[in-house]
Parts: sequence; C-alpha cells; structure tokens
Amino acid sequence: MSPDGSVNIGPMSSAWALGRTIVLGWEATSQTLANLARDGQCVINYPHADQWAKVEAIATLTGRNPPAAHKADRFTYTNDKWTPGGFTPLPSAGVRPPRIAECAIHCEAEVRGIHEPSGPDRDGFRIVETYVRTVHARRDLVDPAIGHIDTDAWSPSLYVFRDYFGTGPRLGRTRRR
Repeated sequence: MSPDGSVNIGPMSSAWALGRTIVLGWEATSQTLANLARDGQCVINYPHADQWAKVEAIATLTGRNPPAAHKADRFTYTNDKWTPGGFTPLPSAGVRPPRIAECAIHCEAEVRGIHEPSGPDRDGFRIVETYVRTVHARRDLVDPAIGHIDTDAWSPSLYVFRDYFGTGPRLGRTRRR
C-alpha cells in the first residue's frame, strides 16, 4: 500500500521460498520497497505462465513520484497499475493490500525483515524476508490427496534472465512428497 492509500502492484524478478518464508529481492529505490518497509504487509500473487503479458504491461510503471533518477527515462509514474495490467482487486483475509483476482495463487504475508546485502551490489537492492500467514489457491490447482499445489495443473510464469517462461514437463518426484 502506498502512502496515498493506493495499491502499488510491484512486478518482481527475484524470489525464493522455504516453508512459510518467502524472500524477495527489490531494487533499493523502488516504491514497493518503501511501502514494504512502512506498511509491513504484502500479497505475493503468482501469475500463470499465460499471464506474462499482463505483468509486462506494468513493468515500466512505478508508484514512485517522481520516478527514481536512474529510472526517469524508462519508467512512468502511476498510482493505478490495475487498469493497464487488466487486473481486478480481490479482498485479502488478513492483510490490507488486496489480491489480484486473475492470479490463481496468492500468499498474504508480513515483512519480518529488510536486509542490506554485503558486497559491491549492496546499494542496488534489498532482501525482504516475509512470513506467509495465509495461502489462497484455486481449488483446481490443489491436489486433495496431499493438500498441496498440483504441479501438473499449474504452470507459473517464470522470469529468467529478463525473459518469461512457463514450466516444462516434470522430470521426477522427490521421495519427500
């Protein structure tokens, strides 16, 4: 949530999960990072692979007014990314930001920490540690036998080296499943 009460949908390129912890990478001058630091809540929406163009439609929009100096020639300020992305807000159960209705999986989370990395890139980004409170998943994506996402039914949009991909065929299953 931005200071003016609008929702800042922030497409991201870096995330990983372990248990209920999801770690997000955000550019240090982004409005999304400032919002996470101030508000402490977020929804992590997972688009399906065929929704990559919706994500790309908002990729050069920023909630920061004016845009950061190093982005000013490529980014445009807006406090409404819903319309250009073709997204619909859906109320969340336990956090202020709404979910994106078009996404089949949502994680409502709270920020547990924002970390400055070590090394030469530390001024360029921050590591945001979140804790997932609630997971929403479309019923057709949940394997009822195990109560987890059916990986045969879901093909998430993946952002790899600045290109969009879906998933390929399953190569195998872990014994821990």
